[in-house]
Order: sequence, then C-alpha cells, then structure tokens
Amino acid sequence: MENILVIGGGLMGSSVAWKLAERGAKVIVIEQQGKQYTTGSSYGTARISRSLGPKKDVFSYAHKKTVKEVTNLLDFLNAEKPKKAHNIDEVYSTSPVSYLFRREDYYKVKKFRFKKQKRDFRTASSNSSFRKFGMSIPDDTILVREKRLYSGTLNPTVLIDKLRIGIEKKGGKIKYEHQVVGLVKKEAIFEVSVLNLKTKKTQKLKAAKVIVASGAYLAETLKDFAPYFNRVITPKKVVQSFLKISDERYAELTDLEKNAIHKGLPYFSQIGKEYFALIEKTGKGDTCPIIKAGGHQRRRNIHDLAKVWSEKPQKKDLKWIKKRFRKHLEMFEVYVSKKDIEEVSTNNCVYAETRSKIPIVTPIFNKYGSLDRNIVVIGGMSGIGAKGCLCYALLAADLLLGKSDKPSKMYRRMVKAFANPSVNLYTKRKKRGHLF
Repeated sequence: MENILVIGGGLMGSSVAWKLAERGAKVIVIEQQGKQYTTGSSYGTARISRSLGPKKDVFSYAHKKTVKEVTNLLDFLNAEKPKKAHNIDEVYSTSPVSYLFRREDYYKVKKFRFKKQKRDFRTASSNSSFRKFGMSIPDDTILVREKRLYSGTLNPTVLIDKLRIGIEKKGGKIKYEHQVVGLVKKEAIFEVSVLNLKTKKTQKLKAAKVIVASGAYLAETLKDFAPYFNRVITPKKVVQSFLKISDERYAELTDLEKNAIHKGLPYFSQIGKEYFALIEKTGKGDTCPIIKAGGHQRRRNIHDLAKVWSEKPQKKDLKWIKKRFRKHLEMFEVYVSKKDIEEVSTNNCVYAETRSKIPIVTPIFNKYGSLDRNIVVIGGMSGIGAKGCLCYALLAADLLLGKSDKPSKMYRRMVKAFANPSVNLYTKRKKRGHLF
C-alpha cells in the first residue's frame, strides 16, 4: 500500500508531491501524459509571475513563498553535485510587469502603496506614461509598473522537470501515461483504479492518503467519492494566441522601439476582458520574440473536456486577440498592419474555476457529507496558480501531514482564504435536511 497517492503530475501535483517527499512521505504520482507535456494547463514555457499587491495580500505572499521554496529545491538538487548546476534563472525571468487600471479604480493602486513595496513600482497617468515607461495610455487610465527580483515570467516546464527530479531523489515514484478512472474509500483505505494508457490494462492502487491535483479533471476524478464537485469546480476554456511581428517589419523598428516592447512585457490589463501579453520565446538574432496573448476573463464553457485541447479556437476570439495585440503595440508608438502580424500557433487553455474565483486547497466532504481529512484537493486556480504553486503545495502538505512549526499571520490568513471547506465547498442544498 502506498502512503500517499498524488493524482495529477502537472505543476500543482508535482509541487505538492515534492513537498510531501521532502518530509519523508512515501509518494506515488499518477500522470496521464508522458514526461513531456503536449497539452494541458501546465503546458508552455511562460506564465506571468508577479507579487504586487495590497498589504496582507495572500497572492503576493504565495508568490514570495514560492520563490523561497524554489530556492530550497535548487539547493537540494545542487547538493547532489550534478554535472550542470541548477540555476533559479532557468525558472524565473526577471522583467518589469505592467498593469493598466481605470482611473476610477485608482483606489486599488493606492492600496499597493505600503512600505515594503514602495520602491518596487511606479505609477503614471496618460500625461507622464510615455516619458516614464515609453507607453501611451488612454486618458481615463493609470499605468503601474512593478520591478522586483523574480517578478516577470516563470517557466512551468523547467520547474516541473526540477520538481520531478527532486521527487525521485527522495524516493518517490511517478507513473506516466496512467489515468485515474475511479476513486473510492473502503474501510479507511482509498482504492484508486488506474488505467495504463499504453497497455489499456487497469490496476487498483491502495493508499492511506490522497492528493487530488488533476486540474480541469477534478470533478471527473471525484465523481464517485464526492459527486457534488461538479458544482464546485467548472472548467472554462480561454483562447491563447502566439503572435509575432513579421521579420521584415520588425527589422524596420528602431532599437528604442524594440526596447520599449521588451520592457512593456509582461502586460496585464485590469480592464474589461483583462487582455494579457508576455514573451513565450525570445527571437533568434534580430527577430521578434513570440508573444503569448489572450483575455484572462474571456472564458467560454466546454462541451467535451476530452476534445477541448484539440479543438480549433473560435475565429472571433482570435480576431479579438489580434485587435488587442495591435492596440497594445500602438501604446509603444509601434504601428503595424494586419499583414505584419504572424500567428505562430493557437490553443485552448483550460481554467478550473470556482464560483468565488478563489483557489481551494482543502480537505473535502465525502458523498455522505462527512469531512475526510485524509484527502486534500488543490484546484480552482483559474489561471493564477503558477506563481504560487509551491506555497499552495506547502499548505496541502501541512493539511495532510500536520504543520510542525508555528504558523505566521500571513500563513493563517492563507488558510482562512483557501482551506475552509465549509465555505469553499458550499453548494446549494437540493433537499431539506441534505447537505449536498
């Protein structure tokens, strides 16, 4: 019997498996893809990594805690004296992060002004934004630029690889191309039915404790143990486009214009559908980098989760992204025609969304309404999980194994926000006298 079974080996699953293995737990990870991702929420090489936030902001805390945990992981890996040293710059690319707010939302920006961060960001109105940042913005907006160490982008592919190395060095096991098709509990032991996607054979694994970090597949994974979860988590798809300026047009730009584009990414608008853009891959020589762009709140329902990864994105979504991309370039006073924009690729990214839009890291109720503290779910990250992945993993490990040291005030605040099952798992009662 395995001590702890982790369902899902993406960024969240690998993070929590590492934290459990680090504490000496016997861990086995079930991952339905191979060693290299080709689809899924953890696929890709760049996520926005940012820590700007108001005082006592749990998401800023999660980012900073994750940076510390990544450093600890790399120290462990380097202690083994590998042929090539593990470097934190492989995981994080530090660059300014720009945010656009409506002027009437300036009170949000003012909340950012507290002593620990006042030197880490600057603000600008439409009158001063070009002078300060080389960006022109609408009259009714405010631009905020954060510049802190390890704020910029995070490479999930590299981090997952390093986490998996750590898991295996600590004695953990990872089963690739295996899919969980059933999860039940019998006599205080979890029985997990696992399908080998190569041989098509199913085996049953037993475990004392379980972590479920299967992303968009959470409700499907828990359909037998906690069938109400399809009302807690809703998968949504968000279209992402990978764009670049044609090499011919890019060569015509001045060095100042090119520099302004690089300094203006990552970019995250807090207006409307929340357009975002960041560099996914740097260009070779003097060519334009590949820029990932999309709308964080431009979310759509999913008919078939199994097919969503291969579905072609809707044309109107791609048209919206290209239009916003051109408008974004115009902020740098860089003007290009539609023909100058090359679409390298597109895909559907799937967010797991809770009704509150707040992530959950919590033990859950079984189908009879009893809270089971031997199973912890990590989900509902809704596109913001990467920057705080190891902090959420730390919380999940503590919930499952118990916390040894005295919690800080921010840690207790995080527990209250993410780990309250009575609040986070509340669903509308169907019948009087029934919890679910």
